[in-house]
Amino acid sequence: MRNLKNDFAEAVKKMLDSKTLDKITVTDIVNDCKVSRQAFYYHFSDIYDIIEWIFKQETEYALEQHRNIETWQIGYCNLLNWLKDNRSLVSNTYKSIQREYIENFMYHVLFTYINQVVEEQAKGLNVSSDQKEFVTKYFTLSFNGIALDWIRNGMKEEPEKIVKNIEVLVRGDFKKALEKMHAENLREIKG
Repeated sequence: MRNLKNDFAEAVKKMLDSKTLDKITVTDIVNDCKVSRQAFYYHFSDIYDIIEWIFKQETEYALEQHRNIETWQIGYCNLLNWLKDNRSLVSNTYKSIQREYIENFMYHVLFTYINQVVEEQAKGLNVSSDQKEFVTKYFTLSFNGIALDWIRNGMKEEPEKIVKNIEVLVRGDFKKALEKMHAENLREIKG
């Protein structure tokens, strides 16, 4: 049986090889797939919905099983490699008038990913949910900023080099940040 969601996704990816997202219409997609507009709207509410679906499917696969302190580098490298392997999709989405879409999407993907590392590192420490969220946000913004700058500059640098540099900079910092929060909380309790 035909999987229309995948067909629509493949059509969009193919179109993004030659034009930006803001130049693609639902009519283009359904004509390529030889189905009705109704079939498209049965699965997706608009073009951005299909882009979100593509990114979620692909990034979830890239990051799965690498959400802990020992392997976060592998997951982040997998994500960057997926972005590079799908350069047309990523670049033409980023270059469209909806640039903030990819920025927000990347932030949410990385936040969820990094939050699991922070939660793991926070075990046994007296840190609040707000503090863990702040630490997660801090690292997410850093990782996201580096990835977006890399996308903006044409994804020329190898993902492995980026990840190695980040790993050197942040080695031990997840735990160190949480331990500082823990120490501050103990100081406040002692008054």
